[in-house]
Amino acid sequence: MIEIYCLPGTMCDQRLWDSTQAALGQDVVLRPIAIPMEDSIELIVRVLADVLPQQPIHLLGFSMGGYIASAFASQYPQRVCRLMVVSNTSTGLLAAERRQREVALDWVQKQGYRGLPRKKAQAMLGDKHKGNELILDIMKTMDKALGERILIQQLQSSLDRPDLLSYLEQTHLPICFAVGKEDALMPASALEQIENNEHFDLNTAEQCGHMLPLEQPIWLSALIHRFYAEETNRIIK
Repeated sequence: MIEIYCLPGTMCDQRLWDSTQAALGQDVVLRPIAIPMEDSIELIVRVLADVLPQQPIHLLGFSMGGYIASAFASQYPQRVCRLMVVSNTSTGLLAAERRQREVALDWVQKQGYRGLPRKKAQAMLGDKHKGNELILDIMKTMDKALGERILIQQLQSSLDRPDLLSYLEQTHLPICFAVGKEDALMPASALEQIENNEHFDLNTAEQCGHMLPLEQPIWLSALIHRFYAEETNRIIK
């Protein structure tokens, strides 16, 4: 059995992984880890260093969780066997995205939070899934369960994001990136940098936006099986 510790994205919880876990079967177990309530990526990583096992682990992160997983692997490469980054490029926020987050943060702090708007949820999905009520319901349910306080904390703590690709390359860890082809949040320049780097494995899911674990769980489960099984096969040999 392969165990993989999983970090979610902004306003996501363990429900993010349910469809992928169902597709994986019993041979691979996803261990959801909540993002610590800290004020910066540095402090979040410091708490994770106490929460996660001391022995080398398989690590997977989605969106904001993908960046945090990258930061953890950069700082503690000896504690990671393999790293998969989903719907993130381990780079800093684009200027437009940072500004959008700052505006959202300011609005929530002044006006309060009334939950994830349907249009915002749909904007994170590929065209095929914008009308998928099951996915939209999961997104809204996760958002409602976490609430305003966690939204503010996650927006504040994730604004400052240095580019981590050069640090990840220096770790010499096996690192796999998975992105949706229709994910507008993925900077083209970063994707090109990843694709042209022999140390990284870039995989693109068709008919998929940002919410890859919800939109393409079968595709993601196949990638997880392939990527993490390589380590098991290497040890057996």
